Amino acid sequence: MTKSTELTSTESWDQLWTQPQPGRITGQVKQRLRTTRTWHQLLSDLLDSTGRGPGQPVDVLELGCAPGSMLMLLHQLRPTHTYHGIDFAPEGLKTARRLLAAGGIPATLHLGDVRTAELPPVDLVVSFGLVEHFDDPAEIVAHHRRFLRPGGVVAVTVPNYSHPALVALLRRFSPDTLATHNLRVMSEESLRAACTTAGLVDIRTGVSGGPTMPNSRVRRDLSGTSYRLAARTWNVCSDLLLPEGWPWPATIWATGVRAG
Repeated sequence: MTKSTELTSTESWDQLWTQPQPGRITGQVKQRLRTTRTWHQLLSDLLDSTGRGPGQPVDVLELGCAPGSMLMLLHQLRPTHTYHGIDFAPEGLKTARRLLAAGGIPATLHLGDVRTAELPPVDLVVSFGLVEHFDDPAEIVAHHRRFLRPGGVVAVTVPNYSHPALVALLRRFSPDTLATHNLRVMSEESLRAACTTAGLVDIRTGVSGGPTMPNSRVRRDLSGTSYRLAARTWNVCSDLLLPEGWPWPATIWATGVRAG
């Protein structure tokens, strides 16, 4: 298997994860948004996608697990599951270890590259915003499959930045977002094709959430600061005022099974 080229670097992720995170008030506002409730429901559905009965433990591996916030959320939603994670960014993984330790969550974390790492097989492999950071998303989905037991499930989500209006804004105010994201995978059809090429079966796809504007990799000038403020305002107001999924959904997801 060839090694897909990443569109990011360990240094860029470590720089991102060591930036100040949103404060308590911002977090409280976010928890009240419809998009957050929809996201939590999607995650619950993905965690249940193995077909195990309620309360039955599942071994879950998150690829690209820094800074640990998703593993913490998954544990809150399904505390009986066992959680593992892998990430190639050292500082990001340190942040994840601190966060999970502070929350008393006994996750097993590994420093490594998902394309070359060897880990014990699990029941469910998940990633949230990982495959779009590579030039060949299908190859990265294939690595998800590689970590599964026969009959196990892959669950992948990608953000949706492909709407023409959003692309125009990102080109002006956040070109680094466009440079580090493969927009070609940001559709149900493309994500399904990647899963098919990766050898998964029983593939399902869907969308979730309302139109959000990314704001973590903006220009480091007044225009970038202004865009970040406008994006955060849009993300709250659109959640309250616009129909879910219009004019674009926030997230595209797919699940698939490793045939036994």
